[in-house]
Amino acid sequence: MDVCFGRSLREEMKERDMIPFIGVYDVFSASIAAKCFDGIFISGFSFAASYYGLPDIGFIAWPDVVAFVQRVRTVLPRHHLLVDIDDGYCDTEVACHVVSLLEAAGASGVVLEDQRRPRRCGHFDGKQLLDLSDFLGKLRRVLATRQEMIVIARTDATDFDEATRRV
Repeated sequence: MDVCFGRSLREEMKERDMIPFIGVYDVFSASIAAKCFDGIFISGFSFAASYYGLPDIGFIAWPDVVAFVQRVRTVLPRHHLLVDIDDGYCDTEVACHVVSLLEAAGASGVVLEDQRRPRRCGHFDGKQLLDLSDFLGKLRRVLATRQEMIVIARTDATDFDEATRRV
């Protein structure tokens, strides 16, 4: 890919106070959102609901998300695409593979969460967290894998002190 979308987003972040990202659920909604927003958020919740017709409870298959991002990138060649990759689809090696594929497909960044399996959508109760050292190991590997892509680490901790510790 000729454009390095991660680098482009990083440069834009230096110039602007805020870059809004709007969540989309399919390519059509992305094309409509792109008329008003520079940033498109590929949400796990929205993707699961639209693509599978089910809640986001940990069954999204990473090839489906990669293919979705490829389709969105085809119709939106210049927008920032931020992709929710949940927990990296369980395994650290898979997370790194997915990050490589998404970066090659033109994603500007990913959001990686600290849940462990069985994972639940952030909107649902019953979430379990990875040990912080395990999550940091996965995060470090993802950061070492990407070239220029932005990586956002997100916690699902609900206790303020635990969330603060993880941040």
